[in-house]
Amino acid sequence: MKLRICLSGAFCFLIGLFIISQYGVMEGQNVYVSASSIDEYRISIDSAKGEIENIRDMIDDAAEQLARFEAARDEGDFSEILEELAFEILKYRMFSGYEAVQGSGVRIVVDDGIGQLHEWEDINDVLVHDIDIMIIINDLKRNGAEAISVNGQRIVDRTEISCSGYTVRINGQVFARPFVIRAIGDGARMSASLISFEGYGTLLREYGVQFGVELVEDMIIPGFTGMLGYRYMTREEI
Repeated sequence: MKLRICLSGAFCFLIGLFIISQYGVMEGQNVYVSASSIDEYRISIDSAKGEIENIRDMIDDAAEQLARFEAARDEGDFSEILEELAFEILKYRMFSGYEAVQGSGVRIVVDDGIGQLHEWEDINDVLVHDIDIMIIINDLKRNGAEAISVNGQRIVDRTEISCSGYTVRINGQVFARPFVIRAIGDGARMSASLISFEGYGTLLREYGVQFGVELVEDMIIPGFTGMLGYRYMTREEI
């Protein structure tokens, strides 16, 4: 019995030491968070809450639409269904990028640096490359951009972006600097991500590349005008 009590006491003592040591480790991980970072997190949280509300509204709209379709089917009236389907086709053309869209968002201008280079600096560091544009586009998408264009070219799922000398090829067309990127979505969230302390826009500025972003209340992004052919993909046979 005494041995069991001694072992239990030793075990509790070891657990106490472990808890104290873990508390010390957690205390050592405390870092300073700036007010600007808190504001960025608040903007991201508010945007996420807004997206959740939008999804709930979409679910309610879909349920209401299904109820209307079922009522029209039971009554034998298919005119409303055909009208709704035509509207759905237009909506999905807009979502796929084939229709021009309008809304608020951000306008970004990226251009080569104009400062004097030192002997140890590489000129490629102050030039805009295809990877820069792709990273900006991915950052915009990650922060909820609903439509994006670069120099008037609509960005769709199969858009190709590649360097061609001092120019950049987008959707098969060649463009020179400056590059104007427009994105419709939550402008505050998108701009905050790009110009935050660790944002890619801030990084480009540090290298000497010209980078500017502004909020726009109303803009028009054109639809995709190219052709997307499918040689290997077909509809699954049921």
